[in-house]
Amino acid sequence: MLDIAVVRVLSILFAVGSMGNLFAYGFFSKERKNLGTVKASKNTGFILNQGWGLLTIFIPIIVYLLGAIVPDWVYKTVLNASFGGAEYLQVASVPIFLLAVFITVWSTRTLGQLMRRRVVVMDKQELVTNGPYSRIRHPMYTGLMLLTLVPVFLFLNIVLVVLFFACVGIAYKRAVIEEELLASDGGYGQVYRDYMQKTGRFLPKLIR
Repeated sequence: MLDIAVVRVLSILFAVGSMGNLFAYGFFSKERKNLGTVKASKNTGFILNQGWGLLTIFIPIIVYLLGAIVPDWVYKTVLNASFGGAEYLQVASVPIFLLAVFITVWSTRTLGQLMRRRVVVMDKQELVTNGPYSRIRHPMYTGLMLLTLVPVFLFLNIVLVVLFFACVGIAYKRAVIEEELLASDGGYGQVYRDYMQKTGRFLPKLIR
């Protein structure tokens, strides 16, 4: 496993990068065009709404801060896995983090003010099919799941593994709810159903 000093440095870098990613979210989503009123919506509940933000944004940042300030709390404890070649997984957290940030920033910039935790369709809202959305229906979810995977690889902590799978479950459920709404008559109907045939949910389709 990596030396605790290296983990501390990576924790600092990931914390700063995560906060920068959060700033980019606010910056690109601040545009305010008139999208009219809510045309259709679906209730996602507390866990799928607030829990999503906690798991994908705030908990990773808190874990990185702990790793930087008090690494003994999250690293090399009884909850951390130790095995041969573990350091390769830990090093892999760096390119995964960079890829995750790229995907989330690209997705946020493409959606702009359409970025929101609520699952709604506005009456003047157009279906976004450019940028990462030309191949994937939920690239933002892909990026956020990868961001949640980064601390798993860095700290190899069992608790973080459980939180990652919880994040995957929430992402899947939110994606299904969004697709049901967007494919309905209150959303984009057949246009969205055709779009679903050409794209993958979280990864690009191999055959289009």
